[in-house]
Amino acid sequence: MTLRPRRRVGPQKNPAAHSSLEVFRDLEQRWHEAVGALPLSDGTWRYSRRGQQSDPAQGWKIHLSATPLSAVEVFWRTFPILHGQDVLFKVPVRLTLLSEMNSGLPYFSQVGKFLTLYPRSTAEALSLASALHVATRGIGGPEIPFDNRYRRNSLVYYRYGAFGLRKGAAGTGVILDPAGKAHKDRRAAQCAVPPWLHDPFQKRRAKGRRLRGPIGEDYLAFKALTQRGKGGVYEAVDLSVSPARRVIVKEGRREGETDVFGRDGYARIKHEARVLRFLGRAEVPVPEIYADFTQNGKRYLILEKIPGRSLLSRTRPQPAKPSWERAQKILDQIAPLLSRIHAIGWVWRDCKPSHIFMHRGALRFIDFEGACRIDDTQALPWSSPNYVPPVYARRLSRRTGTLEDDYALGVIVFQFATGKFPPVGARGRAQLLNRINTPRDLRQEIERLLSA
Repeated sequence: MTLRPRRRVGPQKNPAAHSSLEVFRDLEQRWHEAVGALPLSDGTWRYSRRGQQSDPAQGWKIHLSATPLSAVEVFWRTFPILHGQDVLFKVPVRLTLLSEMNSGLPYFSQVGKFLTLYPRSTAEALSLASALHVATRGIGGPEIPFDNRYRRNSLVYYRYGAFGLRKGAAGTGVILDPAGKAHKDRRAAQCAVPPWLHDPFQKRRAKGRRLRGPIGEDYLAFKALTQRGKGGVYEAVDLSVSPARRVIVKEGRREGETDVFGRDGYARIKHEARVLRFLGRAEVPVPEIYADFTQNGKRYLILEKIPGRSLLSRTRPQPAKPSWERAQKILDQIAPLLSRIHAIGWVWRDCKPSHIFMHRGALRFIDFEGACRIDDTQALPWSSPNYVPPVYARRLSRRTGTLEDDYALGVIVFQFATGKFPPVGARGRAQLLNRINTPRDLRQEIERLLSA
């Protein structure tokens, strides 16, 4: 294999001068040029070579972390080392796969696993980890959940696991202990090193302080509500007041779900705090901010825990008892609040039932990481599936205006009227609404919102 001239890639110096689509296409082209010489592909991964009978069935697996912005740089720094030792490794065929992995959806354990290599022995694993750490110093990447980090701030992570490289192995989900007993190859906290093995990387591991106890000085998290590549959301007890109160803690991680303009989980939490302050001053019913700070390189936003229940939970896609009367009431309540957001120049872009809470007849809105200015045409798509305007299905930039919120409101009202998501065509929508004798004015308003 012939090495190609090294080409650097990173955040654009002037992102505003380029559309997100142009930046993304450029990144994908550079990635294709970088990995095009790797000999094997299964459509998802590119491999450095075929698996061989001499390759072990299990061992110390090494992962290198990267974002779509740093992937080409990491590859060119590490490829000479890996190629020189003929070690088997894989990288994603497309950067879109890396973006999906880094989101943590659907598998949180896959976050950051840009390059996976399969050393043939413990000695080779130790040698490669050291060389790769040196080669990639200074580059950022998301933390890989459940792997051990080689050193503080390193892109190199490791765990002992099944390789699944050749037929006849125990299986990708199973590892064997010295007595030949099979154990589940678990991807969970404290499972990177099986209990029967000594950690050969231990003296070289990261010695940086880990977060123990409260977040900040006063917030004791007791329940993880969500975990993604960009960060977690936790329910916590606020010990700074008496009596103590329950709060919501939003965490933003450096390099977490980094987009084509370099915005990561840390930046999104910082952005959400700014948006919430704007909205709060405009008397939009959003959570109160109790605190906003950085700890251990992560950004934290401490928010009021909203009382009441969401219009629909994350696990229930449709209302139990739809009716056009309830749909009309919801429209009358949500529309003025969205208009208030739009009047001060913002678009929510994450309007959906699980983000709208009702308590004693009043509505409250949560989750504003994806909010943007009405005239912002560079903001990347953000809306949730089923609430995304069809025009944005294949776009990486947005139009000016409030289309995302208008369409999402139309979907919500249609759901509460019919118990279904709206069909694509106006005729299909009209048939469902007519079947329940929806008043003409309400039908017209729903159609206006969905056809905006």
